[in-house]
Amino acid sequence: MKKSICFIMFLSFLGINIIAQEIPEKDNSLLDNFIKSKISIDKTQIVSDTLAKVFNGTFYKVEAGFSFTDETSSSSNEIFNIKDGAILVIESRPDSMSALLSLVRKDFYLNTAANAKVFETCLDKIYPMSDMHMEYKEHLKLANKWYFIRDKFFDSKSGYIVTLDQNSKITKISYSMEAIQK
Repeated sequence: MKKSICFIMFLSFLGINIIAQEIPEKDNSLLDNFIKSKISIDKTQIVSDTLAKVFNGTFYKVEAGFSFTDETSSSSNEIFNIKDGAILVIESRPDSMSALLSLVRKDFYLNTAANAKVFETCLDKIYPMSDMHMEYKEHLKLANKWYFIRDKFFDSKSGYIVTLDQNSKITKISYSMEAIQK
């Protein structure tokens, strides 16, 4: 009996859900055209000699916005890379930045302070810092990791952590709010 009641309730909710989701084709088309007319997209190529030394492909900053009133409100700023006819979305600050890592040139070694400065310049181009955070900017190497500090988080330093193998090749890129803890 309980199974029958549950089955009947399931079918009832399914029917309501299906009816509620149907939009007449004419209205759907009208809504799609209206929304598409209100979207603005600005694409800018990020030009830098240092990017070409460290990464493959071409980087673009894309800003998408909506203008349902007289003002445009930006809702998304993303970085994309085009390499070999494919588009990669560059993550901004997750634990592992696999897309960015996949673009590191095979001939780039993060083995000197000069190369660390080049890498830091790339980060500045892809993930620009605000003027109010510039005082925290630094880079340093501890063991097999380079730390590119961008901010302060309570008693810790926030930034990018770049892990190297024994040959100074980059094996991981990540961002941490507590990259270096005091």
